[in-house]
Amino acid sequence: MKKVFLSLIVIVAVLFVSGCGKTNELVGTWNGDTNDGLNTTFEFKKGDKVSYLNEYGITSEGTYKIKDDIVTIDLKSWSEAKNYKFTIKKGKLSLTAQDSYSPSYTDMIKK
Repeated sequence: MKKVFLSLIVIVAVLFVSGCGKTNELVGTWNGDTNDGLNTTFEFKKGDKVSYLNEYGITSEGTYKIKDDIVTIDLKSWSEAKNYKFTIKKGKLSLTAQDSYSPSYTDMIKK
């Protein structure tokens, strides 16, 4: 009986610990403007897929990776992957470009 009880405790503990992983806060559809006024929508999907749409109807698909507070976005239409520092505060996403030539996206609202 003690072995069964101990086994049950171990199983519950493993399930509890495995459920404590950090969730991907970016998953979802976010809409807002770049720092130069271009309305943009990013859809971050489970499985590290991302899609992009801007107000001119330009779309692209790609992937993203998160490490700490940096998200690397690699869209097929971009010549290279771009790194953004991301923050989510009060339900608003900000993507701050880590280079001097890419736009930043501030106050994006989750749809």
